[in-house]
Amino acid sequence: MSIRQWKAAVSQAEPCWFNLEAGVERTKSLIAEAASNGASLIAFSEVWLPGYPTFLWSGTYAENGPLVLKYMRNSMTAYGPEMLSIRQAAAENKIYVVLGFSERAGGSLYLAQVLIGPDGNILLHRRKLKPTHMERTIFGDSTGDSLNNVVDTPLGKIGMLNCWEHLQPLLKFHTYAQGEQIHVASWPSFAHGDTGPYSLSAAATLTATEMYAIEGQAYVLLANQPVTKAGQILNTEGQAASKGDATTDMGGGVARVYGPDARTLTPITDPNYDGLIYCDIDLDKIDEAKTVADPVGHYSRPDLMRLLIDDQPKTVVAKVDSKVSGTSSAYVTSQTLTSTHKPLADEVAALPAAE
Repeated sequence: MSIRQWKAAVSQAEPCWFNLEAGVERTKSLIAEAASNGASLIAFSEVWLPGYPTFLWSGTYAENGPLVLKYMRNSMTAYGPEMLSIRQAAAENKIYVVLGFSERAGGSLYLAQVLIGPDGNILLHRRKLKPTHMERTIFGDSTGDSLNNVVDTPLGKIGMLNCWEHLQPLLKFHTYAQGEQIHVASWPSFAHGDTGPYSLSAAATLTATEMYAIEGQAYVLLANQPVTKAGQILNTEGQAASKGDATTDMGGGVARVYGPDARTLTPITDPNYDGLIYCDIDLDKIDEAKTVADPVGHYSRPDLMRLLIDDQPKTVVAKVDSKVSGTSSAYVTSQTLTSTHKPLADEVAALPAAE
């Protein structure tokens, strides 16, 4: 049964930089806090675990080497005890969780997101399609199954994208086309003042996120991260220009919620605020915005313009499907990321018995 009105919690919390264990504990604490305040869903920022690697945007290759290794060693798999613990927290608190994390798969990292249901089951697992600029020095690309980023739930159709995926017109359009009603826009911190191109600024981020609400007529939950002086010092360790101190501005928090007509529904947060904000969601309000414009419905021209996608997962090794004859291009279909996850009950049952 559809729930038309409910409360969302959006994170503007500072990560536990380079400390996966502490980050998992804080994640569970915020999940419990959100649930105790009546929230049905909590949205976290981009790679909340173990924090966005701001060090990539400063320092040299040699200086950043130790930080990259430290970051990699504090990135979690999507199937280990850390994820299981977070899934159990979601189930204990009966809350939906949109979690951003640096996913380690073998020797590679990915900018990942999962949607965990109130029963602890993983309803969606995706990776950022193309890491942005300096992110490509440590993160890999996703494959086609990460295009399918919207899930139909009792709270409505929940979707998500990471950071500059909100600047990808075709990706946005495909997300709208899945009937999205609640969109989680996961961003990092913007504690870098006016340095660099304007497109990297907090102002540009807010413009892009607000435009997403205008175009898609969805509630947009913008989650991001503030940075304290201590956090910046950790992210510039070993960089000569930092001289052991922070080299950029503090703060950078801009969490908020946009309505389906793009108006801002939450008070503007202090850039240094470290915690959760809340917003009441009313799915019936989406109809009002849709009557004006629907880019995948009455305000579209599929007879003139259509989107072609390939949403199949890809692997580095593909096996020829022996059941199909007469062609060399038929391969066994790989599993999607989402389909690789077992129900929480099965995961818990498989744990070793306590002595």
